[in-house]
Amino acid sequence: MDFDAVAAELYAGSREEFTGRRNELAAEARKAGDRDLAARIKELRKPTSSAWLTNRLVVEHPDEIGELTELGESLREAHRSLASDDIRELSHRRREQINRLLGLALEVARAEGVAMSEPITREIESSLEAAVAGEEAAAQLTAARLSGALTPDLTDMWLMAVPPTSSAPKNAAKPAREKPESEKKKPVHDELAAKRAEAERRRREERAHAEERAKRTAAERDRAASELSELESEAEELGTRVENLEKELAKLKQRHREVRKAVAAAEKALEKATGAAGAAERALTSLPKP
Repeated sequence: MDFDAVAAELYAGSREEFTGRRNELAAEARKAGDRDLAARIKELRKPTSSAWLTNRLVVEHPDEIGELTELGESLREAHRSLASDDIRELSHRRREQINRLLGLALEVARAEGVAMSEPITREIESSLEAAVAGEEAAAQLTAARLSGALTPDLTDMWLMAVPPTSSAPKNAAKPAREKPESEKKKPVHDELAAKRAEAERRRREERAHAEERAKRTAAERDRAASELSELESEAEELGTRVENLEKELAKLKQRHREVRKAVAAAEKALEKATGAAGAAERALTSLPKP
């Protein structure tokens, strides 16, 4: 039994049957004497609804996912090179590709007969955005073994920002002011350096805002994930208890039926014995005394 094959089967299979099948496979590994593999299998977490749909999306549309991760590599390189035009173009393509993948996810959900609510859609979108922003998240996405939604790392959030386009001055109709002679003699590269410095300043501001938003959303995500994990664990535990109680109830019902039959038989035996005892007493009474 191979761990990768087991994980691939579980995360590509039915979400409702995940826990039961995981326990079966862990038991098989333990029976085969591989306790380490059994422990690793047992640690696999049941995916949330959004993670399960994301995994199904990756399995059914690997080419589109590959295009998204390649676009992410290009976008990260454009940010490192401060190529504003490339960043704007790639950011536009990122938005189009993610929207397309969300549409494909909706088709997968319909084919599987599950609802794709707004929260689930947001979590799938978050996983796709994270795969664009970071290499590690991209690897996790393409592995199709997510148990929960991915979120862009705080250090990668600035990659989601789009550099502002240059805008015309407010009083464009006014004649251009004659520059002083000292300004006319400034080298062109100084002007370019100033523009780059301004772009970098704006990028730092956008990154600070993005980090603040990421902290808030990450905290909300962690709280929701923690609550979901606790509820899923409780539901699984209660399900096991219900299953055990149902088995015990079935045994008690069977025993009750058996005892009822025994009671009926005992009542007949008692009735027969009572009749026999009465007949014996009457026969005894009819005999002459010595």
